[in-house]
Amino acid sequence: MQGEHNTTPEQTQQAVMSKRLERKGRVAIEKTGELLERLQVEYQPIDSIQPNEYNPNRQDEHTMELLINSITDHGFTQPIIINAENVIVDGEHRWRAAQALGMAEIPIVKVDMSDEQMRIATISHNRARGSHDIELEVQVLRDLESLGALVWAQDSLMISDDEIQKLLEDIPAPESLADEDFSTAW
Repeated sequence: MQGEHNTTPEQTQQAVMSKRLERKGRVAIEKTGELLERLQVEYQPIDSIQPNEYNPNRQDEHTMELLINSITDHGFTQPIIINAENVIVDGEHRWRAAQALGMAEIPIVKVDMSDEQMRIATISHNRARGSHDIELEVQVLRDLESLGALVWAQDSLMISDDEIQKLLEDIPAPESLADEDFSTAW
């Protein structure tokens, strides 16, 4: 993955915004922000929406089941992005999960995009999902364990007993590493 550095979301945001300012100037960034503030979330019948023909993003059955579990456990927290003709720009898997759950309506945001913009946006949204920091995930799982919610997390995230044990035992807690000597490669 390009530019794979393990930085916090805040550090990544600051670095990207600094580079954007250098490239585009403050006026272009502020204008983009104004456009995003105008988006309206609406609810629309799920049957009135259709996928685009070119989405390159694929999910396996396990990932789709995780998405269905997420919507079941937490609700529909991210709207589907559609164009004026009700074609999905971003959110086909969320749309399909909602169909599987028998939802009649889903939250959408309508955007006015050309065919070219839609294709670029579809790929952009797919690529902009970020990466996963396993050490931070393990820390969150340890926090959930101390809160008495580890079984709930396991069920919701479809993590087997073996997998959870491996995660919690194989990756040492940060405080247990405090006195360890590491090479400069770390």
